[in-house]
Amino acid sequence: MSSADPFWNRAFERIISLGEWSGPWRDRAARAAVALLTIFAGVTAAFIVDEYRAHLAEMDRLRQARDGIIAELARYETRGLEHANGITESIERWRTADRRGEKAVPGFYRIPGATHPPSAAWEAAVSSGVTSLFDPQLRVELGYFYTEFLGVHDNYARHHVFSEREILPRAERGAEAFYDSSGTLMPEFRVHMALMDDFGEDLRRLIKLAGDLRHKLESEAE
Repeated sequence: MSSADPFWNRAFERIISLGEWSGPWRDRAARAAVALLTIFAGVTAAFIVDEYRAHLAEMDRLRQARDGIIAELARYETRGLEHANGITESIERWRTADRRGEKAVPGFYRIPGATHPPSAAWEAAVSSGVTSLFDPQLRVELGYFYTEFLGVHDNYARHHVFSEREILPRAERGAEAFYDSSGTLMPEFRVHMALMDDFGEDLRRLIKLAGDLRHKLESEAE
């Protein structure tokens, strides 16, 4: 017998001892396969559960963002209409007096509080990236609305400054302070009323857009 025989003898004896301890090799292989499959199934299930939880968290973020924007748009519809009507009524009071040949303080309107309505819900949705979960076309339409929203109210902010600087101090002195020596309303106040009239029309346009977008968001939530 060669010098390698002792090694093979020891290996054979080890195999025999393992067999005596753990049963036939076929059984051991089966048990090992079952163990591996169990581990694989457990890991796979854990991934699936984690993905499901992540999906639920994502959907919850989407729901909260959607609900916030819906509330923001609804508030704009209500408050925007109040302001648009206030602007129209203010200008119409001056026109009524002017048709009667009377001098009057030019129409002006000051939105109480901030010059820009709240847009925190939309801004938070954009900064968090949750808007990527919206329907692409709806996302574009919302982006357009809020861009117009900011631009229109930036314009109003300038009218607001003019009202505080030019109209309110003169109003303290009476209607005469707005007319020249010929009894004609000074051009800057005619221009101001024309711009405020435009702002009122912009508000009504944005109100309609806000209502359309709110309905689309509500439909998407169903």
